[in-house]
Amino acid sequence: MRHKRLKLSSVLMLGLGLTGLQAQTMYLKQSNGTQTAYSLSGIRKMIFSSGNLTVTKADNSNGVFSLSSLRYMNFSDLTTGVKPTLMEQSQQLKVYPNPVGDILNIDVTGTAETKGTLNIFNFEGKTLVSRQVSQPGLLTIDISHLPTGIYLCRYSNATEIKTVKIIKQ
Repeated sequence: MRHKRLKLSSVLMLGLGLTGLQAQTMYLKQSNGTQTAYSLSGIRKMIFSSGNLTVTKADNSNGVFSLSSLRYMNFSDLTTGVKPTLMEQSQQLKVYPNPVGDILNIDVTGTAETKGTLNIFNFEGKTLVSRQVSQPGLLTIDISHLPTGIYLCRYSNATEIKTVKIIKQ
C-alpha cells in the first residue's frame, strides 16, 4: 500500500513539477539520510518496477532506489529549511475557501498576462471545469456538481502556469 501511494505521489509531483515554472530539481531522500538531486531537464524517464524506482538520465545513466527505503520525493530541497521568497509567494495562485463547499473563489490579480485559461482537473488528468479568463481579478466558480475529493486548479496563459491543490468537501 505504501508503494502505491509513493508511486501515485511521485507521478503527481512529477507532473506538477514539470508544469510549474519554479520546479527545476527533483530530490529523493532515502531512509539512511542520503539525498539525491536530479535536474528535471536531465531526466529521460522514471520507471516503477519490482519495488524499485529507476531514474534514467539524459546521458543514459541510471539511479536505482528501493521504494521501501525512500523517505520522500520532492521538488523543494527540504534539508535546507529555506522558505519561499516573498516574490515566489506573491506569484502563487490564491484559491479560497480551501477546503471548498460549492463556490470556489480564485484570485488571478497577480498574473502577468490578462488572457488565460482556468481549468480544474481530477487526479486522473481529466478536465472537469474550464473557463477563459479575459481580465485579472477575482473569479467565482460553482463546483457543486463535483463529488467530494481532491482536485487541481490550474491557471495558464502565454507566459506562466500556476497550479494549486483544492479539496472539495
